[in-house]
This record gives sequence, structure tokens and C-alpha cells, in this order.
Amino acid sequence: MDELIAQLQRLYLPDTPAAALTTMLRGESEASVDLVGPGGLVGALVIELDSGFWTQAAQLYEGVQTELDLPAPAVSVSGGKAYGLWFSFATAEPLARAAAFAEGLRQHYLAEVPTTRVTLHPQAPLKLVPAHQGDGRWSAYIDASLGSMFVDEPWLEMAPSPHKQAELLAGQASIKPDVLERALGILQPAATSAPAYTPTGETDGVHQEPVGFLLAIMNDAAVDTGLRIEAAKALLPYFRKALD
Repeated sequence: MDELIAQLQRLYLPDTPAAALTTMLRGESEASVDLVGPGGLVGALVIELDSGFWTQAAQLYEGVQTELDLPAPAVSVSGGKAYGLWFSFATAEPLARAAAFAEGLRQHYLAEVPTTRVTLHPQAPLKLVPAHQGDGRWSAYIDASLGSMFVDEPWLEMAPSPHKQAELLAGQASIKPDVLERALGILQPAATSAPAYTPTGETDGVHQEPVGFLLAIMNDAAVDTGLRIEAAKALLPYFRKALD
């Protein structure tokens, strides 16, 4: 299990203590994690979409590599009804910038998927993978080439091997800052021309819709000034579109 914890910390959860991850992986505590670290910085993002949209998930998986020159994201099954694509940042990014990147990916590659079938993290709470989801179903990281096998049943029926899960993650790389900057430049035109992400409702103050989420950050006097500036920068394309 130590190998798996090391990979989870390397890629997605650098600020989550090993002891906390251990109890979650053992099922001794709620397997809920926060991708937002100290200072509002984000080391990873996850895009989840309903398992019926594996074709679109596969297009996103391939597209970010061939078009944006990004490392392949890890792919997971939720133990419920969704696939997850996990992106890791080599350098933690401001929350607003990460949210803009997630929205750009959604609009560029998942425009055909109803927004009610897509969840962007860290804007929404996230369950740790792998974990037991009840009823004999487990979430797990999977080989992307096997993704179509899980369309009807996006889960494992037995606990995944921590060693095998660690092996899958060991091959994952993080997105370097210059590569992210290039990708954002490509994605920005899509963000200015595609329909905005439609709100799906808010729970306990969580904004499912990135534009509203960014506006909330920008207008919140209690938020660090640097983060408010980053939110304003991320919103510029939307305001320019409105002015045009």
C-alpha cells in the first residue's frame, strides 16, 4: 500500500498525509479528498462523466495527447456510474486557472455531452480512488485500452490490488507549466465560442458551473487578492465574448 500512497501523493494529493490516505484506502474513514491545497493552489483536476459516454471520454483521452501534447491522464471507474480522467500538474496552479483549464477541456472535447452528465473537480467534492463504494463495488484506476469494457458496469467486483494500482499510476506524468500554457492558448478559442457550462444546482456552497465559481472567487473580499486576480484573468474570454 505504501507504493500506492506514494503515487497518489506524487500525482494528485501532495498535501494529504500518508496516514489519512491509509485509513481511507483501508475503508476506515470516509474516502473524500480535496484537490485544493494551501493558498488555494491545485495540483490536479479530474473530469468525471457518465459511463454511457465512454466514446467521448476516449476522445478526450486521445485528444489531449495528440492535439495538446499533454501526458495521458489516468483513467478510473467510479464504482458507481462514471469514468474519471485524472490530470496532474507538475507545479500547483491557482484554482481559477485550473478551473479554466477544466472548462476548456470540457468545451473542446465534451461539447456533445450534456453538462448534467459531466462533473469537474476541484469545483465539486471528490471521492478517493481506489475505494469501496458499497454493494461489493470498488472504484479503481484502469488501463485506458480496457475502458469500453466498463460502460455498463463501471466498477470492480473485488478490491483492486494496491500494487497493481500503484503500477498503473507509476507510468503517469504531470503537466509542465509551459505545456499547460500552450494548451490553454489552444483551448481558449473554444471557451469563447462554445456554450457556457449550464448550472446543475449548488450544494453546500459548491459551484458546479465554472463561470459562476470564478465570479464568486473574484467578488469575494475574503479571498486572497492573488486568487481574485487569477479568477478575473480566467473570466476575460467570457466578458470579451459578451462585448463582441
